[in-house]
Amino acid sequence: MLPQQLEAASHHGRHARLLSGPGTGKTLVLSRRIVYLINEQSCSPIDIVALTFTRAAAHELKKRIENELGQILTPRTSTLHSFALRQLLKNAHRIKTLPQPLRIADDWEERNIIIEHLKTLLNHRRISQTRELLLRLAADWESLAADEPGWAPDPRFIGNWHQHRGVFGYTLRAELTYQLKRALEQIPDFDIDGPFRYLLVDEYQDLNKCDLAVIHGIARAGVEVFAAGDDDQSIYWFRKAHPDGIRSFSESYPNARDLPLEICKRCDPNILALAEFIATLDPDRIPKSIRAENGRAGGEVQILRFANQNEEALGLAQLAQYFINDRGFSPNDILVLLRVDTRNAYSIPILQAFENLGIPATTNVQADGPLNSRFGRIIISFLRLVLNPTDDLSWYQILSLRNNHIGFETLLAIYDLCRNNGIRFNQALAIIEDDHNRLQYNGLRVQQETGDIRNLIQRFQALTQSTLNNLGDVNQHLTTILDETIGNIPERQSIEDYLNSFIREYEIQTVSHLISTLDSVSEDIEQELQQDKVNIISMHKAKGLTAPIVLIPVAEDEHIPGREQVNPGLGDERRLLYVSLTRAKHHLFISYCNCRTGQQRNLGRDSGRLNRSLTRFLRDAPVRPVDGLQFVRQRISQ
Repeated sequence: MLPQQLEAASHHGRHARLLSGPGTGKTLVLSRRIVYLINEQSCSPIDIVALTFTRAAAHELKKRIENELGQILTPRTSTLHSFALRQLLKNAHRIKTLPQPLRIADDWEERNIIIEHLKTLLNHRRISQTRELLLRLAADWESLAADEPGWAPDPRFIGNWHQHRGVFGYTLRAELTYQLKRALEQIPDFDIDGPFRYLLVDEYQDLNKCDLAVIHGIARAGVEVFAAGDDDQSIYWFRKAHPDGIRSFSESYPNARDLPLEICKRCDPNILALAEFIATLDPDRIPKSIRAENGRAGGEVQILRFANQNEEALGLAQLAQYFINDRGFSPNDILVLLRVDTRNAYSIPILQAFENLGIPATTNVQADGPLNSRFGRIIISFLRLVLNPTDDLSWYQILSLRNNHIGFETLLAIYDLCRNNGIRFNQALAIIEDDHNRLQYNGLRVQQETGDIRNLIQRFQALTQSTLNNLGDVNQHLTTILDETIGNIPERQSIEDYLNSFIREYEIQTVSHLISTLDSVSEDIEQELQQDKVNIISMHKAKGLTAPIVLIPVAEDEHIPGREQVNPGLGDERRLLYVSLTRAKHHLFISYCNCRTGQQRNLGRDSGRLNRSLTRFLRDAPVRPVDGLQFVRQRISQ
């Protein structure tokens, strides 16, 4: 370890802020700090909790610690959402404001059940109207506007939402940290896991006001906080994160120590210099020093100007071809980052240009995966019902997705039965099973289908309860469940492969563990890269990734900062560009066009105008734009 990293890892005795720029070894310091506390300070693993921003980051940190200490000595490592859920589950008997048992609606359920139902109940013409109300509610939790005097959400929306969650018994993921904050403040005997003494928080700059309040609440119990992050990399304003949290850390935690990391082992000096120029444009940033490690070559940085999007796509494809064919790089050594890609308007021309030159590339748009297909959701719902036969959302999904001639109108009629009798969805199904006449429309079909599903659930329960609960048992039981629920449909193999990969990776030994692991996946704000292909992804999803060669097209003021002309959005756009530049190790190419035609003409600020200009964040940069096609031709001819 470098001296600064070693000093930070061995810090002890008071709160601390680890200011860690890109590529400076933040994850290494966090893992070594935990090793230090256990080996050198004789701390028990239960004395330590580490919180990360994404599941992948938690998994990586946990694996690093396990490699050092072994599985038994590895402390709890999770996302803040998972931590909040764990505390709420532990204290469920003390919480009177949430439906019980605590059931978190996943993204598919929120989109396809909750929002769709509320749209109908509210008589909205467009789904966007309903989604906006739910997003506004989440923003009020994240920003703590919901705690301010006079907070007044749309009463009709709130009333229908409370009634809907009462029928289906769910809690939204967006409210988990807010509910934990309220519980810490309002329930005197609320019992936090532990007690623990040390709290390590990764990506502290991405916490919103609600997240910060939870950390403060924990710290008040005498817990030492070690906050790692970088205000220059705060890019999640859409979830109300703000760099003020890490900037004001010393004010929130008096006498806290600052621990800077200054040596970047990722980016070559020229790349880092351009990124630092952009970061320093922010007059409110924390002054810091960051430099590339000694011995690194200068690195290549170019800003390329093209006449239009066709020239841009061709030029970037030819550059990629040069690096692959002439320089020996692999396609997955190249990362293409887009600020926006409305209706794939920007990625499709670039992808087509790559394919025309025989370069394998992907836009990675398959974000949902096989488990969010129709048959994937049926499997997930059956697995959940094996654990909890009264899971209302899972009952709804199975009834709505199986080939049973039960449509939306029938399901709404069941919902009305719930609403009129003050009962849950699963209770209404039990009533209809006893007497199908309780449902005036399609009652007999619902009765028969519910009985068939319940018989399958009981068979699966008997199967899973008779196991020794090892990895082989789970695989075998999963095969049986797939056989009896979806059979040999074309999508069967991709669903089975996806589930088996989780079982292997996380050494899953029970159905319960499988479900909890799958549930945690959808809380990520991250991107899985495909091997052996050039990956074209969004700037937001590139955080945490790196590549030898990074291409950043559409670097125009109409999109960066686009419509964001004042803070906080303006600052977020500047920091997003900074994060994107620092994904590059050795070669960085930024491109923009003088004009855009067709569909692209109608996107961005000043929609409809042909002419475009370089983003304001690069206009005065030390790197000057050059003719893109001329540069590419010269490079290819070398």
